Amino acid sequence: MAATTTDDDDKDKIVTEFLKKTAYRIAPRTVNNLRTLRDMDQEFEQGPARFVNYEREIWALRREVDELRRDNRRVAELYDAVFEWAKAHALPTPAVDAPSGTVERVAGELVDGAE
Repeated sequence: MAATTTDDDDKDKIVTEFLKKTAYRIAPRTVNNLRTLRDMDQEFEQGPARFVNYEREIWALRREVDELRRDNRRVAELYDAVFEWAKAHALPTPAVDAPSGTVERVAGELVDGAE
């Protein structure tokens, strides 16, 4: 019985090799493409599950980017509001004609503050 199994295995190998060689002679490009796909299947055994995970990660990253854009827009709006408020409530600054006048004014304020 064991000899029959070995003979059958040998016949299968011979037939398989014959079919491989015949297919390669008839359509070599197709055989090469099939070998490439077989190698890719072995390389990427997880297949579609990996791509589904990547797609989920991409969607999560897109949501985060959208949230960051909204936050950035809010910060810009707050900055504009604070700038407008500061401009509207700014104290008038005295006009200074010469730099020496500024030095004298500061020195006078320091003297007045020390007393």
